Amino acid sequence: MAGEFYISNLAGTFDYQTILDAYYQAQMQPVLMLQEQESTLNSKISAINEFQDLISNFYNVFDELTSTNILEQKVAFSSDESVLSVKVTDPLKAQVGSYDVTVKQLAKNDVWLSVNGVASTDSVPATTAGTLQISYAGTVIATVDYDTDTNTSTPSTLQEIASAINSAQDKVIASVIYDGSQYRLLLSGKDTGETNVISITEIGSGDLLDQLQLGDSYTSSHVQQAQDAIITLYGQDISSPTNTFNEAIPGLELSVKATSSTAVSITVENDYTSFEETFQNFINAYNSIVDFVQTESSKDGRLSGNTTLQMIRSSILSKLQPLFDNNLIDVDKDTGHLTLDSLALEDMLSSTPESVESLLQSLKTNLYDYLIYLKSPSGPVDAYEKSLENQKSYLEEQISEMQKLITEQVEQFRQELIQVQLLQEEMEAIRAKIVSVFGNTSLLPTTSS
Repeated sequence: MAGEFYISNLAGTFDYQTILDAYYQAQMQPVLMLQEQESTLNSKISAINEFQDLISNFYNVFDELTSTNILEQKVAFSSDESVLSVKVTDPLKAQVGSYDVTVKQLAKNDVWLSVNGVASTDSVPATTAGTLQISYAGTVIATVDYDTDTNTSTPSTLQEIASAINSAQDKVIASVIYDGSQYRLLLSGKDTGETNVISITEIGSGDLLDQLQLGDSYTSSHVQQAQDAIITLYGQDISSPTNTFNEAIPGLELSVKATSSTAVSITVENDYTSFEETFQNFINAYNSIVDFVQTESSKDGRLSGNTTLQMIRSSILSKLQPLFDNNLIDVDKDTGHLTLDSLALEDMLSSTPESVESLLQSLKTNLYDYLIYLKSPSGPVDAYEKSLENQKSYLEEQISEMQKLITEQVEQFRQELIQVQLLQEEMEAIRAKIVSVFGNTSLLPTTSS
């Protein structure tokens, strides 16, 4: 009715942020549904990537199992490891059989020890300054000056001379040893072998070597002659500058440790240990695929409803027929796992290794191309992953567009709520004015029904 005032709802506070938050949550519900779908796709993509890893591992083990030389591995034994040890360096060269080896001589380095010495390492052994020349394997490797005055930079004491020799080259090691009564100079070649002989001479007028009774003029100071190691094989002497013989027997490395009056027997045998382990790894890799497919394609699995994985597993199993035909593997009907008959495999390897080689070739013919196809970008696994990635990209675009639109809508609604708040403030001002005029709002006319 004209002239009547209704102001009961003009007062109070207005919390527009709470309303805005509720509006935002309501608008975001479709986005949250899409994000949930994206999370499901991410889970599927993660699962298919794990499956790709299982296929890659299966292929790698298969490739090792069917490699050209896997059945050519050898192992060698020595009848007396204290005299001679042996290892296979090239299984293709090493031939199965036995070899009798006699160790006649070990390789040694050249060693010189002065006959005379001095009372202490700080003693000066020479009475006249001079120059030492040291040759090794026929080549001069150092010339060392010395004198008799300890106050100069030129070496004069026995220890200084030893240090100077070591600083001048790296083929001969000089040291000072104490024999219980005097200090003597020791020179040792770093390398064994009869050509690595040390020669020590004076090239000046000094008398160091005479005082120490050391070097070429004092044969008694030559305490160990450099020599090669010598073994006898097939009645022939074979030498080596070290105590290691490479290719004396093709494909083998012999390390001699002591001489022997009787022959040491070297035995070379086929070594199928690595092959058998790889065969078992191949079976294990297949069983891992079986477990994954059963778990992830089940009702609660990340790839539930997808039949691609089941088809791949079945295809792989069918291509293992050569192993079934030779009674090497069996399948558990409950778990789908394969088991390897190790005894049957060992029997084939010992009796007819050529049949195992033929079997591997048949397996490779059956399975190789299919595994390459599975790993390729055009294969079913990659195709399924790409399909999932495309779906994910489409969802991400939708989510991005919807979030942009919601942001704009929320901002527009916020501006509208601000206007409402401003109107509320104006209404509060009007109410205050009415109260100031009438004194008491209870005196105001009320709305008639």
